[in-house]
Amino acid sequence: MTVSANPNNDHWLWGVYTNHMVTHSFGDTTFVYNRQSGTTHIFNLVSMAMIEFLSEKPRSMNEIIRDFPAYMGVDAAECPAGVVRRLFGELDEIGLLELVQS
Repeated sequence: MTVSANPNNDHWLWGVYTNHMVTHSFGDTTFVYNRQSGTTHIFNLVSMAMIEFLSEKPRSMNEIIRDFPAYMGVDAAECPAGVVRRLFGELDEIGLLELVQS
């Protein structure tokens, strides 16, 4: 069951439906087929990094905002909270995120 992250409690734990995805990478572009929806999405390196980051272990929005920039190898000023939230929301909207614990 897909649960929208909005509205979202910043302490809920989120993960990725890895069993719903089939991926194929070509250079900096990755095609992600969502088995649940039957749609294919085109991801850049940052989007795939978020998928990989959330695949490691479930994380809260607070953890994602705090730790994702370092995962990307940049400081928080280059990857501000609003950008992280928007990317998270886009992945949730297409049905790739799962609420692990509320």
